[in-house]
Amino acid sequence: MRAMVHGKATKSEGRARNNLKKRRSQAFRLHRLPPDVLRVILSQLSFKEAARTSIVSRKWKRLWRYYPKLVLTGDMMLGSSNAAGDHPTSNKTTFIRRANSIVRQLSSSSATLNKFVVKFPLLRSDADHIDRWVSLSAASRARRIVLDLCPEFEKFGDKDQMYSFPLHLFSGGSCVGGNSCVKSLCLGFVSLNLLQLPPAGNTNRLTILKKLTLHKVSIAGDLQSLLMECDALEWLSLTFCSLQHCDLVIHQPLQRLRYLRVLHCRLQKLELQAPNLTEFEFANHQVPLVLGDCVNMSMASVGLLLPSDGFDYACTKLPVALPHVCDRLTLSMAIRTEAPLLMKGGSVFANLRHLILNVDIDGCPKASTGVLRLACLLELAPVLEELELHMYCANTPFYSSDLDVAATSPAARLHERLRTVYMTGFYGIRGQLELAHRILRSTVALDRLIIDPRRKVDHNFRNQAYAGMGRTMATLCINKAQFPGTVITIL
Repeated sequence: MRAMVHGKATKSEGRARNNLKKRRSQAFRLHRLPPDVLRVILSQLSFKEAARTSIVSRKWKRLWRYYPKLVLTGDMMLGSSNAAGDHPTSNKTTFIRRANSIVRQLSSSSATLNKFVVKFPLLRSDADHIDRWVSLSAASRARRIVLDLCPEFEKFGDKDQMYSFPLHLFSGGSCVGGNSCVKSLCLGFVSLNLLQLPPAGNTNRLTILKKLTLHKVSIAGDLQSLLMECDALEWLSLTFCSLQHCDLVIHQPLQRLRYLRVLHCRLQKLELQAPNLTEFEFANHQVPLVLGDCVNMSMASVGLLLPSDGFDYACTKLPVALPHVCDRLTLSMAIRTEAPLLMKGGSVFANLRHLILNVDIDGCPKASTGVLRLACLLELAPVLEELELHMYCANTPFYSSDLDVAATSPAARLHERLRTVYMTGFYGIRGQLELAHRILRSTVALDRLIIDPRRKVDHNFRNQAYAGMGRTMATLCINKAQFPGTVITIL
């Protein structure tokens, strides 16, 4: 009897064990999911968290290779050892060794990357390692590529030490279907040799590229030859780049371009056709600027590099180049106080509602006509509603309450839309006082004038020692009772 009971118990246990094995075999197994599903799941983790899954079990050891982003930065690869006091050579050796280890493991698998990032100061002498990493990004059909090798402390470095980026790896033949897979390309402190590329039309290059960012890049050849085939380009940024041809001229229209930034590239001319451009940033010396008929332009920022007086260029050239900018225009420039009060007629900013002026004032402190010219900008923006004027006076101020009657008289044509004026860096010099009077007397609907002696444009050349005197001169020379319709605030 006991044997039979014991026998029945043994059969029950056997069935239970079989059922358990069956349930376990049918249970959820993360590593058995399709690769595309694994990439979606792992993308919710950071790279470090995804890498830690390898210690969960033997079957999960290679699971992290399905992570869709490869980000190799100093913080990621070195952690706390990436401190300012650590030896840079030691840090670079460690970074390269660890990066090579990761790339080696990914190269042995059929990894597909959505994002590939390398951000660490490296040079041409490290090309053997960088080539291996960049080749992986091309083979894995990465859609977003960032290769930022800029030296620390934002110094430009030697061009001869720049890594030569192999752009040919990302032409049509590098991806499935014969088309490039790159949608976003960001390069820093590298050289681009466009002369080595096949002639335009011989191959499909970056045909689906939407965003191109070049920072401190040395470009050999004509950049137009590359951009002509970027039919999908929506964002283009060139900052501190060195171009073999100082003229950036693109004859073929960039129909989809929405954002354009060109800063400190030492151009002699900028000309392109971008009919759907909505935002534009430019910092350069005074050069010919031709952007075509950008009727959708909403915001623009133009910085005219010092030290030349930029007022005539701002009044005669910019309205022709940017006639349709409507929401906001930021203009940074220098002016001379001795310049005559003259302005040539011509084009206007017909739709501009908000103007921000960052002005460096230089010259004889006793002269005022050069500063008073700024009021003429109101005539160039007939529908302007808000004016911000941030000033920096380079020389020691000269104070005088004896203002020119003609200078403070109303303009020939009163402005009907301006409602708010905000003036900073108001030291109370004669030109600033006359400018405030001219604005107050030349507007019909001005609701508020704010005068702030503190500076917004600050080059760290001096402290705010003259702010108190600017406040005193504004209070003394601007009689609020003469302008009952305007709230005048002196901070």
